[in-house]
Amino acid sequence: MAKILGLDLGTNSIGWAVIEDGKKIIGTGVRIFPEGVDNLGEGENEQSKNSTRRVFRQVRRQIFRRKLRKKILLKELSKHNMCPLNEEQITRWYKAGDFPDTIEMREWLKENPYLLREKVLNEKISLNQLGRIFYQIAQHRGFLSNSRSAGANDKEEGAIYEGDEKTGKTGITKTQELIGEKTLGSYLSTIYPKESTEEKKQSYVDGLPRIRNRYTTRQMYINEFEKIWESQKKYHKELTDELKELFGGRKKDGYKKDGILFFQRPLRTQKFLVGKCTFEPKKTKCPASTISYELYRSHQFINTIECDGKKLNAEQGKTVLEILLTKDEPKFKEIRKKLKKPDGNFNYEDDDKCQGTWTISSLSNKKYFGSKWFEFSEKEQEDIWHVLYFFDDRDKLKEHAMKKWGFDEEKAIKISKFNLEDGYASLSKKAILNILPFLQIGFTYDMATTLGGIKNAFGNDWEKLSDKNKDFIITNVPEIVRSKIKGGYIEELKNFLRNEFGLKDEQLEKLYHHSSSISKSDVIAKLPVSKEADKEIANLRNPIVSTALFELRKLANAIINEYGKLDEIKIELSRDLKISKDKRQKIRQAQRDNERTNKNAIERLREQEQVITQDNILKYKLWEECQHTCPYTGKEISIKKLFSGEVQIEHILPWSRTLDDSYLNKTLCFAETNNEKGEQTPYEYFNKQGAEKWEDAKARALNLFYTTKDFPLRYEKFKRFAAEKFNDDFITRQLNDTRYISREAKSYLEKICDNVKVAPGQMTANLRDKWGLNSILNLEGDTKTRDDHRHHAVDALVMACFKANHLNEISKWNRYNRKYDLKDFPMPWEGFRTEAEKAVNSILVSYKQTNRVLTSRKYKVKKKVEKDGNHFTKKHINKGIAARGQLHDAHVYGLRKNKQGEESFHIREPLQSLTEAKIPKIVDEKIRTLVYKRLLERGLEIDPKNGKPIAKTKEQKDKFKQAFDKPIHLPNKNGDPVPIRKVRIKQNIGNSEQLKETNQYVNPKNNYAVLVYKKEDDTLNEEIITRWIATERKMQGDNIIKLPADGKEIIATLRINDMFLINLSDESFEDNKNNFSFLSNHLFRVQSISSMFYEFRHHLSAKADEKIPPYYHRIQSFGDGKTGWLTFNPIKVFISPSGKIYKHPVNAKTHSIL
Repeated sequence: MAKILGLDLGTNSIGWAVIEDGKKIIGTGVRIFPEGVDNLGEGENEQSKNSTRRVFRQVRRQIFRRKLRKKILLKELSKHNMCPLNEEQITRWYKAGDFPDTIEMREWLKENPYLLREKVLNEKISLNQLGRIFYQIAQHRGFLSNSRSAGANDKEEGAIYEGDEKTGKTGITKTQELIGEKTLGSYLSTIYPKESTEEKKQSYVDGLPRIRNRYTTRQMYINEFEKIWESQKKYHKELTDELKELFGGRKKDGYKKDGILFFQRPLRTQKFLVGKCTFEPKKTKCPASTISYELYRSHQFINTIECDGKKLNAEQGKTVLEILLTKDEPKFKEIRKKLKKPDGNFNYEDDDKCQGTWTISSLSNKKYFGSKWFEFSEKEQEDIWHVLYFFDDRDKLKEHAMKKWGFDEEKAIKISKFNLEDGYASLSKKAILNILPFLQIGFTYDMATTLGGIKNAFGNDWEKLSDKNKDFIITNVPEIVRSKIKGGYIEELKNFLRNEFGLKDEQLEKLYHHSSSISKSDVIAKLPVSKEADKEIANLRNPIVSTALFELRKLANAIINEYGKLDEIKIELSRDLKISKDKRQKIRQAQRDNERTNKNAIERLREQEQVITQDNILKYKLWEECQHTCPYTGKEISIKKLFSGEVQIEHILPWSRTLDDSYLNKTLCFAETNNEKGEQTPYEYFNKQGAEKWEDAKARALNLFYTTKDFPLRYEKFKRFAAEKFNDDFITRQLNDTRYISREAKSYLEKICDNVKVAPGQMTANLRDKWGLNSILNLEGDTKTRDDHRHHAVDALVMACFKANHLNEISKWNRYNRKYDLKDFPMPWEGFRTEAEKAVNSILVSYKQTNRVLTSRKYKVKKKVEKDGNHFTKKHINKGIAARGQLHDAHVYGLRKNKQGEESFHIREPLQSLTEAKIPKIVDEKIRTLVYKRLLERGLEIDPKNGKPIAKTKEQKDKFKQAFDKPIHLPNKNGDPVPIRKVRIKQNIGNSEQLKETNQYVNPKNNYAVLVYKKEDDTLNEEIITRWIATERKMQGDNIIKLPADGKEIIATLRINDMFLINLSDESFEDNKNNFSFLSNHLFRVQSISSMFYEFRHHLSAKADEKIPPYYHRIQSFGDGKTGWLTFNPIKVFISPSGKIYKHPVNAKTHSIL
């Protein structure tokens, strides 16, 4: 018998089941793993797991490059007697890393650069002083605003230009106004705190402008450098043009090279991150702003428009194209108006936004090229696009526009600020240019793709074909595609091209069809595991999908090892795997709204003393939605009638013809009318009674189903009610759902099995219900429960057992309107329900662990080499290692002693960011007193026990939040009121680690593992191994887990997602190690670890925050008390990806975990 694998593939889980077709269940299980993104479904908050690391890595690089720039600058300054360092000191610094901290160097750094930057423009200064100015410019050199990627389309707005009122940071626009004809440095010198006769600086008080707290541009510093050089070169003959180029040259301004001060590293190419084309695997996807892609997208949309059930003709298509080429995102009502079809029945709503053309519509605007754009040849348009895409400097683009395109200065400035659309298309440019001609003549996307593939197969010979032969292909190919040949049309199409045109096999391999972007190959024994295979999955450039596929590979290979070759694979995919970030956010929001309306419905049902069931909750929600009115009769539905049996839940589009049991397809209807309607659509039912009846019904439905804030989907329901046509071949579509990630997963699994099918979740839900599988996990009802991870395995089992004839059977079963006197729904085989329950109860859930500490990598670097007086660049391979996790929190603390000699850690924090708990931890007593005074003034009380302000109610919390909206002032030595912006906070850190040899400490709060061991006196003890310690040990080549000096024996290690048997003796485990249903009751995973606080959660529980036994346990001692280690007797085990259990071994010789 055939061996079939059913899979339920989600964003963080895979349920699986292997059956022997029509005979028995061989195995089933669940694999849980972290999602590929953080905050899934939270819109802008949804980020890949790499994004946070990338932000901090960028900051580290900026710091490193600033240090490197200063180092190179000091070397050159010393060469030219512009700083008090000599060659010997520089060499020692470069080799040993010891900065030459001489008295002369300290005095040089103490020079006030702001006063020098004013003085340098009016009088002679020394070369040393000039070097000091350059050193400050190297430290602060402004925002490079001339980069086209830095600005918005036509506006230079936002905090960087307008400033930040909240933080008091001055924007670029304001600073430019204040500079006027001066330089930035000379302006800043005017606001530098003045010095009194007692050589004390003027105090900063509110209202005085600040030097540092402002945004500046790179151009401000460039302008100042030019003026400084011109001013001083008449005093110093050493200031040659060559030296000027060395320090302040800019290639874009005509210099031969970029100087040290203004050198800007070019952005690294990101081409390798661009995904590969679906149809041309060796080609990358083209930019979304490409002109050919915008045309491709426009024609694709035009060919989907239907009016009164008919496609648009060529003239109408041309009319729509005119709109799309001149608008970025037109609404469909503009298209309706242009087509002069005010009463036409379109398949789009008037408020639907249509995908226009950003590049074409913008460039054909009168601001830029105007209507002349459409007179350009394709080559000329392409050349313009290339300039806009590749020029990254506004000044260069402005100059090009004036010189090459004849723009005046105003228009050139505007286009220099124009930005193309970000992102990439779904296909390569080559594939688009092959498909586009067929979209332009009206073919739908699927047919145009096939014809584009034929054009690709012919290559250059396509243009040599006669019009007669092209027409012959265009006429015959659609018939082949629609012929519904068993196994697909590709082989038939190949035979047609081979017989009629003599195409060779290597040419036929270039055909396009709906396969995946993962390349196909002959069926192999197992999914490949290698760098090349990893790269193939990573090329999908979708962290959610690639994470799921990596886990699918691991699981599929484990299943093949366990059960052998698979004859068929059937997949159900999570909705989250198929959709975009924005849609996931909308779904999450809809789920939250649904939870709220369900709670409201339950409260009302209790008021009415109605039984709380899923059907009653649904009835109440539908009753509120249709405004207590039957949409079919217009009669009022009272709350009494709602639950009397007179009113039924009704499928708007018939269940038997759609199998659509979604909320959008349900409303209420009086039972008598529902029986009359039968298996008809509203249109079919009312139209038989006359056109006037149908129009009245539509008007009534529109009046009932209009969108409001509380019912955002009402209008969608009206569209279903008013539909005069719908796809009656719904069952066929259910069997051929291959959209989105389905294609990727299907094609990937076809490497190991040539019979892979994908099916939608709705079908699974129906069969799960009919076969009585919901009650396996939900003993209190017949609905699916998601609190138990095994529901993924139940869905996978349904997938494995599903056959095409089941859909036809389901179509006869309407649970709201049972008309048929049917026997029990057919089961996959006799005794299936009992066998399924036994298999599901034996599942041991497998969790992925992320225990890797270090990653080694190789990367190419360029090194400047000098040989025989010649300078050249040499490439070589560097090896590096990286920590695979956060070693410590982001704060750096200083260790301090108070007058009593007590040590504590201090950190500076903004006053406005303080929490209630941090107020009594303010170090400075004077400041703490002022803070308490402010809190009391704002009406808050202070808890005398702990010194914390009492802020429990909403009013108190609001008062605390606004307590520091105005600054607190502390008088300085001069008596001036200086605002307190930051305060030092005292913190206690248990396991602090010192950074380097300075007074810098960090909190390595991330625990990697806990080692439980037996001491020489046979008592148990623990060692907390932070990720910091684990990394250090790994880098030193030591074992991460090792027995401490006072240890006698390792008992266990605990890491997140380690698996333990709880409340089970060793003897009982040995006696029942093959009884998985028994072991399941005792199997727990480690959820969190800290010193003497170990939390365990039952392996089946999907509720991460529920802390109620028997699904949650914690150990807080090593004794035999209620939460003692000896009480629970944890036995460490390993659960394989295929769900097999093994006792976790310990190596007695090395005392390390195997």
